[in-house]
Amino acid sequence: MSLTKSSDILGMDLTGEGGGKLGTVRETFIDLASGQIGYVIVEAPGLLGGSGKYHPVPWALVRFDPVAKTFQADISKEQFKGSPSYDRTQLANRDYAWDELSERYFNAANADVDH
Repeated sequence: MSLTKSSDILGMDLTGEGGGKLGTVRETFIDLASGQIGYVIVEAPGLLGGSGKYHPVPWALVRFDPVAKTFQADISKEQFKGSPSYDRTQLANRDYAWDELSERYFNAANADVDH
């Protein structure tokens, strides 16, 4: 078992297909029923740093690269840019159903990533 503190995950990059940076992990959401990470919240890059738009990426799609010290997902930049995105207020409000929308968008139910 390889353990890390949740605070160490924050600020790490998420890279996509071809190794290009998709964004920076800003938050994690835990599934209380399973005790597992459900989503990483990735801030897309903007012109002067962060964009203020946060993309929930299902944890089932994410894996850690210990050599590069980044998270990776088989997601293209175009797919990531087109994924559901929210501001911080929207993420805190369950009425937006962002988890269900992201799950459907990424078709994460069929993901087979070994953590």
